[in-house]
Amino acid sequence: MTQSQAAEPDEAQGQPEDRGLAGFRLVAWGLLCTLTWLIVLVVTGGLVRLIDDADKAISELGLIVFVIGQGTAGLLGWLILPKLIMRRRRQSGLISWRRPTRSDFGWALGGLLAIYAVLYVYTAIVSAAGLESLEPQSTIDDDRLFVHTSVMVALGILVIVCAPIYEEAFARGFVLGGLRPHWGLIPAFVVSAAVFSALHADLGSLIPFAIAGVILGVVYIRTESLTAASIAHFGFNVIGFSATLVQQLG
Repeated sequence: MTQSQAAEPDEAQGQPEDRGLAGFRLVAWGLLCTLTWLIVLVVTGGLVRLIDDADKAISELGLIVFVIGQGTAGLLGWLILPKLIMRRRRQSGLISWRRPTRSDFGWALGGLLAIYAVLYVYTAIVSAAGLESLEPQSTIDDDRLFVHTSVMVALGILVIVCAPIYEEAFARGFVLGGLRPHWGLIPAFVVSAAVFSALHADLGSLIPFAIAGVILGVVYIRTESLTAASIAHFGFNVIGFSATLVQQLG
């Protein structure tokens, strides 16, 4: 089954559904997924506070629970729930991976290079304009996460392995792939890029990560699979995490 076949709305069982309304319903499902993500984070934060209060300090166990909670929130809210929703809508092919092909690696490399080119140009522009506050910041710059080896390992798994999976599943498969047949290609790209940018919760990352979301969206659409986009995302996170690790331990 191709992506275009998988993306067809389930209209065969009855009256065709208004495409605009169907798109808004998908957005509502997306908000529910994000709410689930937020609830898990709040529960995790409560557990971490209890652990740290018992130890009278920020403990290794509390940090591990924090990292695991972050990963659980993402996997539940941005991977498992979206896949279940798409399966219910008979569009499960939108959130799928395959064995990487040579073409996938080519698109992944091209996407990765394009993202770094965008980051380089954007950073150069804001730096030349004296707007250092708008430069992209790492989302894992908390030096407490690099004190304990166990926490660093858990954080590495979260950033390098988990994030490229659930962020691509949600931003590309669920949002871009799900909205495309209802709202058209351009609106779906805009919404998915905005979602991807918002996931990183950093003012300086809003513009470059929105463009990065468009680049990864092109990779996803052209390859008709999340594989190449996830590989590019994986490569980006490996480089970013490694640079942060060297900076923190250097």
